[in-house]
Amino acid sequence: MKLRHLMMTIALVAVAAVVAACGSSSSTSSTADSGGGATTAAAGGDYLNGGFSAAVTPTKGGTLKMAMNDNIDCWNGLSYYGISWSVFYFMARGLYGYPDTVVAPATNEMQPDLAADMPTVSADGLTYTVKLRSGLTFPDGSPVTAKDVKATYEYILDPNIQCATGGPPASGYYSGIVGESDYSDVMTSSKGKKNPGISGIKAVDELTTEFTLVKADGSFPRALAMAWGFIIPASTPHKKTETPPPYVGPYKISDYQLDKSVTIVREPTWAANVAAGVPELENQNNIDGIEAGIGVPDETQFAQLKNNELDMTFDGSAPTGSEIPATANDPQYKDRFYSTPDAAVDYAVFRTDMAPFDNVMLRQAVNYAIDREAIVKIIGGALSRSPWSQVLSENLLAGQSPDVYAMDVAKATQLVKDSGVATPINITVANFADNPAPQVSASIKETLEAIGFKVTVKALSADVYYGFLADPESEYNIGIAGWGQDYADAITFYGPLLLCGQGSNYGQFCDEGFDAKVAEINALPAGADRDGQFAQLSTDTAANLAPWATLDLRRKVSFISNRLGNYVWGPSKQYYFGSYFLTDGK
Repeated sequence: MKLRHLMMTIALVAVAAVVAACGSSSSTSSTADSGGGATTAAAGGDYLNGGFSAAVTPTKGGTLKMAMNDNIDCWNGLSYYGISWSVFYFMARGLYGYPDTVVAPATNEMQPDLAADMPTVSADGLTYTVKLRSGLTFPDGSPVTAKDVKATYEYILDPNIQCATGGPPASGYYSGIVGESDYSDVMTSSKGKKNPGISGIKAVDELTTEFTLVKADGSFPRALAMAWGFIIPASTPHKKTETPPPYVGPYKISDYQLDKSVTIVREPTWAANVAAGVPELENQNNIDGIEAGIGVPDETQFAQLKNNELDMTFDGSAPTGSEIPATANDPQYKDRFYSTPDAAVDYAVFRTDMAPFDNVMLRQAVNYAIDREAIVKIIGGALSRSPWSQVLSENLLAGQSPDVYAMDVAKATQLVKDSGVATPINITVANFADNPAPQVSASIKETLEAIGFKVTVKALSADVYYGFLADPESEYNIGIAGWGQDYADAITFYGPLLLCGQGSNYGQFCDEGFDAKVAEINALPAGADRDGQFAQLSTDTAANLAPWATLDLRRKVSFISNRLGNYVWGPSKQYYFGSYFLTDGK
């Protein structure tokens, strides 16, 4: 997910949809299975090593105080930012979801939410049938039906209503549905005036929906559990909105002030859906809501966190850089600081559709030249990142070596020479404007200019950044991006980021052989064979195709107030708002 996906970058620590994808923000392997990899300070926490305190009986009530620096692209549920995924997993319910736990394997086990049971699958693996629980209602009292399910997926796949350019970020997970491609083409060409629907999604009766695929996809059930898949009324107009349409869920956005604040409160009709069978544990959904300030500078957030005026940051804005080890090793914060393994990477994506990075030797040269150790130090050291050069995150590697590219300036220089491209090679590197992104850009500029490139850095604000990367008309050669799993399966990296024509394939990478291999493996059911083949593909792709240069493997740094209880963080949902409580109930 833009993390997951849910999805953040070096400056926005957090993809996936659920989902992420977003997602991070989850199938047969998990971060908890992987062992993490980086050390944690004594004052820090790490759920792999018992760093999160055991859950206690929560106090009900109170408003969680949060803040963020830059806004995300939208708050209507269609965003691919990890912040959006965490919020909508908390507020809204789709057909399926995940429990509020970071403990493996339960953290990655799908559960029926609005669906009555797990989907049934035809013998050929092409048709998934889902039945809704009976008695579900939207906030206005109208019943939730299979027509709403069909309309929901047509809504989130409408290319005309997205909050970022580049097409629906959801399309990579649903492009295998029969008729999705035709639907997208007609909606695009008619600018939404002709809506043919998606033929492969059928409302069989009031409660039953069928999804028919072009070819078998062992991960498709996970796509039905992504954060943007919350069910909305079929009558919802297809238009861009700042906040979401009505949906079934325990919370809602009551107020949104553009670039200033967002307020979340309880949905008063939620109890009726719990009575209809939608799961809610006794110790779940404890807080009354969230108040989040937008546009709050990093240093202000850090000061407010230290003084317990904020409960947590929304985007990982504080602490950053050298503040991370200082906070981790300060005894007064020993129960408030956490460094947690993430299923996410930061990477430098190459525009492979244009010179000079249509030349694979130059892409390999950059991979050898980048000083990943220096970048990790800039971002905050081992508590925040680990050097990384694989395509996939550690939890998905199935034992493959993480070190595809060791730093080798001589080899990088030779590859530039062998490429046949005259030096200096002028390129533009795009990155965020917020710290520590400028320092990371400076490090990349220095290392690349040492091997024959001439680098111009382009800095952009977070709310427009991913739209810029996704737009094929944007002028840049390398873009620094971040990605986390939308769920624990490698298809959540390969599908949206590297298959031809997908919305988050920022570098316009397209290799028919690669696409065919992904399709072959993706037809396999969940299990060790699928995981192992996808892991080998990661090594082969990084070494031979080099669609990007992975910079680091992330850890999630969290600094919280002294009144925030049952705090946990994990790749599946990222922030587990449904578990949190406020000790003072205020």
